[in-house]
Amino acid sequence: MPPLVQRRLRAPADDGSALFDPPLSQAPALIERNRAVASKLEKHGISARLRVTARIILLGCAEIRDGVQLEREELQRPIILAGHQPELYHPGVWLKNFALSSLATSVGATSLGLIIDNDTVRSTSIRVPSGGSPPVVEVPFDAPAEAIPWEARWVSDPAKFAKFRLEVRGAFGSFLKSPAYKHGLLLDRVWPHALAAADEQREMAKRSLEKLRRGGPHPELLAQAVNLGECLATARHRVERELGLVHREAALGAVTGQPPFLEFAHRLLARHREFHAVHNAALAEYRAVNHIRSQTHPVPDLAQDGDWHEMPLWIWTMDDPRRRRVFVREAASSWELTDRQGLVIDGPAAGQDCDEVYSRLLREGIALRPRALITTMFARLVLSDLFIHGIGGAKYDELTDLIVRRFFGVEPPAFITATATFRLPIERLQISLDDVRRSAARIRDLRWHPETFARNPLVAGEPSLAEKLAALAAEKREYLAQHDLRRCPPEVFARADALNRAMHALLGPVERALRAEHAELVEQFKRAQVLGSREFSFVLFPSEILSARLLDLCKVSS
Repeated sequence: MPPLVQRRLRAPADDGSALFDPPLSQAPALIERNRAVASKLEKHGISARLRVTARIILLGCAEIRDGVQLEREELQRPIILAGHQPELYHPGVWLKNFALSSLATSVGATSLGLIIDNDTVRSTSIRVPSGGSPPVVEVPFDAPAEAIPWEARWVSDPAKFAKFRLEVRGAFGSFLKSPAYKHGLLLDRVWPHALAAADEQREMAKRSLEKLRRGGPHPELLAQAVNLGECLATARHRVERELGLVHREAALGAVTGQPPFLEFAHRLLARHREFHAVHNAALAEYRAVNHIRSQTHPVPDLAQDGDWHEMPLWIWTMDDPRRRRVFVREAASSWELTDRQGLVIDGPAAGQDCDEVYSRLLREGIALRPRALITTMFARLVLSDLFIHGIGGAKYDELTDLIVRRFFGVEPPAFITATATFRLPIERLQISLDDVRRSAARIRDLRWHPETFARNPLVAGEPSLAEKLAALAAEKREYLAQHDLRRCPPEVFARADALNRAMHALLGPVERALRAEHAELVEQFKRAQVLGSREFSFVLFPSEILSARLLDLCKVSS
């Protein structure tokens, strides 16, 4: 197996540029290579039957979600996947969906976006340029809440959710006068769909409530249940459909809550000691190659407590959706799983499938979900023929690749890394770090080359000051003509330094002015950097511009 080598991936610096590594044009060759890899996984229990079953589940979830029936030929095509949390992410992430759509057409593939809803909600707001001070403000689309997975996160403040678009437009107001925004924000297209999705969920909940009432229970809260991530993802995807994109979407929770994922997890849990050792050894090598000292980056080591071995899975219940770590140990002819907080699940007996485990999880409202490493491992080994990563996922999956090589004994399936850099078309000062450095250098010159300020207006306007500075400067030139400061005793250097200090002392007004100008320049630079960030949400971009440019990037690179 080849050793791990450090790989440097950087987002493109130029506005409107993209990174595809390797190019999208290589997708057919990568798909062919990855299918060859899949055939070698049979001996590890990842059979063709498992892959087919898992893909049927995946496509079925996409069909239900999109409300568009799958065509027969879609089931026969190669599957290309990408994935991300249901956030209002930046255009570099959104590019992956445009790449999926482009490849679906050019390669003849079925392309899907996985909504990674087993991750916790990190923020319920977006950063919006304000045109004032501070230059950027946080505008919330929901109230903060406990860190729980998107899959289980409901809208907790419907009023805040409803007025989000108006709040964003209010904060962004001064920039909306720009000709670039004559057709409005992408948010103006996205948010009506988000509100409609919320209404649809409420209506479905009401219908479910009516059915339950006939049987006796009265779960009144059901009528208000609106999943936050579902609203955001549905709204974005409906706009993508309006733009002509043809990829489908499925929620990871819906896919991994089915028997094929349990069967895949069973293959790992049955060899948990081996997997645990391979994972931690690969993680140590990854940190060494990438010069990482932190013991929590990119992930912590899997823990061990006696016979219990931690595995990269999450578990929670519908009653308590806080994610808990999963620990496994051998039990009889199978394994035993626990969250170390009272929940215990027995694995299937030898020779049996995971149907009983699945039935119990479903019956008791227990969610067993993959962490990031297992998510992409399952997506790449089982669900797809090609995966598209962002830079962060690509870097992280170097660890996954190392584990696949050592645990399964095969070269991991190849993937494409895709991202783009887009900056908001808003007015901002064009100040570079070099401008700041030149300003700082002029302040240093006051100390070491004060004679160069003889023509400064603050000096030239004071004849007495100019005369004194000119005399000291002449003395310094004469002194340097007689001595080489690169090879001189300390006392020679001390005399030259004394002349510099004498001139520097005369330039107090100049120094105060330069330091004030430098401080203002630094603040302007910080503001320019903030407003020039590539991390602003795609919904803040002009309605008619960003999508067209993303489409062009994928066409040019495909």
